[in-house]
Amino acid sequence: MISQNNSTAVPKERPPASAERVQRLGSSGAMLMFLLILLAYSVNAMDRMVFPVLLTEVRTEYGFGLPEAGLQSTLFALGMGLTGIPAGMALRRVNRKHVLIMGTVLFSIATVLTVLSAGFWDMLLWRVLSGVGEALQLVAILTVATHAFPRHRGIAIGSVNVAFATGALVGPNLGVFLHQEFDSWRAPMIAFGAIGIVAALLVAVFVRSSFTERRSVQEATHYVGGATSFFSRNPLILAVITVLFGLIDFGYIGMYASFLIEHLHFKQADAALAVGLSGLAAFASPLGGWLVDRLTPKIAITSLSVAQAVCGAALFAGPATVAWQAVWSFLFGLVASSGLYVGLVASLVKSMNESHSSRASGLFTTCIYTAAGFAGLAFSLLVGNTDWSTAGLVQITGLSVASGLLALALRTADFSRLAPSATIPDPVTTTQE
Repeated sequence: MISQNNSTAVPKERPPASAERVQRLGSSGAMLMFLLILLAYSVNAMDRMVFPVLLTEVRTEYGFGLPEAGLQSTLFALGMGLTGIPAGMALRRVNRKHVLIMGTVLFSIATVLTVLSAGFWDMLLWRVLSGVGEALQLVAILTVATHAFPRHRGIAIGSVNVAFATGALVGPNLGVFLHQEFDSWRAPMIAFGAIGIVAALLVAVFVRSSFTERRSVQEATHYVGGATSFFSRNPLILAVITVLFGLIDFGYIGMYASFLIEHLHFKQADAALAVGLSGLAAFASPLGGWLVDRLTPKIAITSLSVAQAVCGAALFAGPATVAWQAVWSFLFGLVASSGLYVGLVASLVKSMNESHSSRASGLFTTCIYTAAGFAGLAFSLLVGNTDWSTAGLVQITGLSVASGLLALALRTADFSRLAPSATIPDPVTTTQE
């Protein structure tokens, strides 16, 4: 008779060949691949942040009114919103690297085609298509980040936002330089489109699918709780707050530069500085992610919403000086980009069962960017019916207060959480195809 104790002598099953390949990459190789992915996302931010700075000249050339210009500035986000949930669902079956590359190429081509627009409607089409590409890229990147670093999802998402901060800082200032150098608003748009194509090629050549395609099968055994439906309490509340955040943040992104130039009579370079500083603040996103990982979503979202309301009031009701606007623009970016953006993504992921994390990323993208697509139009209509300052106080400060009140209804016990006895494998050296 064979002793049952012999079962303990059976050697452990060798890890898959793909896991051994990732082990050989080491942490430095994995981080370099992640940095290349973030580089591609920073080009996304360059395009997104430079167009509002160029909007006054675009308006003049094409004869757009303020509402039409506001729509052009932010309707790209509608393409992102419509694509978010389908992209999140597709990523459960489709290669993330391929989706990332396709998205980067699509928004880069659409950016270049914008400069060839004959009028309002074809320009609007290219702006929407650029948003579709950005959504494919963003959902893929968020999914890669949260699966690669499951214990530190907030910090991982914060790192993605640092890439946006880099592009947001470089974009407006490099855009103004290229505009002045070539005496055309088209020059920066063409340049950023070309840079995007180069970034996509770098990802295609140097980023391995064994890194991007890590699955949550191992991770799911370590997390408990979370909803399986978007219509559960916490995901639904967070989805509404994310919609409001889209109106707030993209109302600022799309129209704040025009507020500075047309209402406060700032020079274009001074407006670019103020807008760029809001992007600079997003470099603190890993710190924001670290805080979000340690605070409950209710406390984090409520506190940050109140702080955002204060910043909005300071920007649109404060003094018309460059120093004041620059400081409060930086603080707004600190709260919105480093805090609420990161907090809402992380909280939505935590609100869902671990096996639905890619769907949560898609829900976030759909909610924020569908609302963002109309943020510039809503702001400009408020300006037309009131004035610039009142519009800012209503859309930025008022909606921030509403977000804080909604966050108080979140139920902490219903969020997913790490099982008490769970340990998570090192994401740099383990994978599962």
